[in-house]
Amino acid sequence: MLTRPFTCSESVSDHPDEILLDRLDKAQSWSTERYDRAVRLWDSYVDEDPLQFVDSCVRGIEGFPELVPLWALLSCFFQRKTADGSLRLSRFDEIVFALLSSEWQTALALAAHPSETRTHLWHLLSCTGDLFLPRRLAQWASHGSSAAVERAPGPKPPNAGYPMLSEVYRLTERGMRLRDEGLDQLTDAPSLPIAGTDAYAASAPWVLLEDGRLARL
Repeated sequence: MLTRPFTCSESVSDHPDEILLDRLDKAQSWSTERYDRAVRLWDSYVDEDPLQFVDSCVRGIEGFPELVPLWALLSCFFQRKTADGSLRLSRFDEIVFALLSSEWQTALALAAHPSETRTHLWHLLSCTGDLFLPRRLAQWASHGSSAAVERAPGPKPPNAGYPMLSEVYRLTERGMRLRDEGLDQLTDAPSLPIAGTDAYAASAPWVLLEDGRLARL
């Protein structure tokens, strides 16, 4: 059985009926303390300073085991800073750029690519939804005067209801450099809202360190 790194990709159909019925039999309302703790977690999640929330995920909060896989997911969308100080694409963008090439491809072709990289992509898309992929590609294609990703009309018209097929994309030379050599600055990539902050934003210069924590650049 394929191991899923993020629990948000699980569904009711993943569990036998007897396990689901047992959980329902044992279900009970939250205590006031647990409810208040959840509210505080949400407040830290949507705060423009994400450090308190990230710290809660990393060290763990009693009664909320899902925080660990949640941060494993969210951290994939922040640009990374290596031990030598260089800036790299986020894990999600790195995966997408690894699937892109100089040949035109639809978002569906990227998602269906027969490779282990595609499997990593689907682990993420199972939590974000598959339409997150063409939206992120469109952000890259419209970012800056020298875009890292080019786009063109795809095999299906935009109004036909096939967003994964309505456009095709390819990696430019600049995109290949960003993929292989990293970023010179945060704004080399289009910003991406995450909870109360943004990835790749000069106004929110958060970078993911190799130990899995966030820090200001």
